[in-house]
Amino acid sequence: GWGGWWFWDPVENASLMPWLAATALLHSVSVLASRNALRTWTIMLGVVAFSMSMVGTFLVRSGILTSVHAFAVDPERGAFILALLAIYIGGALNMFALRASTISEGEQFEVTSREGALVMNNVMLSAILGIVLVGTLYPLLAESMGAKVSVGPPYFNPMTAVFALPMLVVLAVGPLLRWRRDRFTRIRPVLVLPALVTLGALVLAALAGLNPLPLLGIALALGLATASLLPLRGRKLRRVTLPLWGMVIAHLGVAVALFGMASDAAFTEERLVAVKQGEKVAVGPWQVILAQVSPVAGPNWTALEATMQASYDGGKPVELHPQARSFWSPAQETSESALSTRWNGQLYAVLGNEAEDGRWQLRLWWKPFVTLIWIGGLMIALGGALALLGRVASDLSRLIAQDKIAYRRKRQGR
Repeated sequence: GWGGWWFWDPVENASLMPWLAATALLHSVSVLASRNALRTWTIMLGVVAFSMSMVGTFLVRSGILTSVHAFAVDPERGAFILALLAIYIGGALNMFALRASTISEGEQFEVTSREGALVMNNVMLSAILGIVLVGTLYPLLAESMGAKVSVGPPYFNPMTAVFALPMLVVLAVGPLLRWRRDRFTRIRPVLVLPALVTLGALVLAALAGLNPLPLLGIALALGLATASLLPLRGRKLRRVTLPLWGMVIAHLGVAVALFGMASDAAFTEERLVAVKQGEKVAVGPWQVILAQVSPVAGPNWTALEATMQASYDGGKPVELHPQARSFWSPAQETSESALSTRWNGQLYAVLGNEAEDGRWQLRLWWKPFVTLIWIGGLMIALGGALALLGRVASDLSRLIAQDKIAYRRKRQGR
């Protein structure tokens, strides 16, 4: 009913923060398992990732936040979760502070290496986490001092972009570097193609008159998509390991999702109109006709439901049924949006109030390529699953090989 997929709502942020920490942790664990490095950093990220999940639980369940996504208003539950926060997070941080000096950092590596790129991205993810955490908690702190403050996209978008954009560049270059030490001059010829794709996309997007952030997002998404496939160059695809497939698919998923986000910001078209039944309205390539509005009833609500006929570029029409619902237990009103999904975007429709002259308020959005956000997210999840399966399979193969060697030695000893 809001016409978008992300609004930097406090509860949305509460789910984003542990994801950022866990993503950094996943990459740090990869370095620890492969190269026996970043031991202290990995332990700290594990503590932070769990802490952020607990903080998110407290924000959502305590009633301390004002949000349409908040699930409860229960001070007693909030106090209980706050006590758990103090025990778990405080205990973990205290133990880490006491024992960190006894943990060796592991193998050393140079800045220009795959480990160096992973550390850089982990730092960027941690910085974004800090920005989101401050922006989420600052209104609560200000309210406790008697001031009402709202923190939204004008703060989050540019502040996170400062760290997200360099992180994407490192994400494109990092997988091409060797472990432990490397020279940038070795991979420079390979990076020519992604650089040209990024530059070409920048020029085309600039000519189209896009705003700076969507412009950079689209250009970097295309460059990253090209670079994410480069680790497969010169390899026989049947012999590519599962962890490598996982990395390629996950990084390509980041590029796909980023392109969807930037396209949503750059190309969304919105119409707020008042029409009578039978009238037509256009939004982007869609033609939408309000056929009728009729009352419907549910188990604990009544609603006015619109029937709309929407056709894309004069094609076969599809029916949309947005509703304006009124609940009576508890008493509240909600807008149930309707959407039509195509491969290249989604059409959103929301029904508003009826005017005195019999016209109905309609809010329509056409969001090109917003579907790529969900496709990219699925690709990231698939890539992570393949990487984990590959690690498990590798460990099992190593254990089986060790057992065979031990069995042979035992037989020879007999």
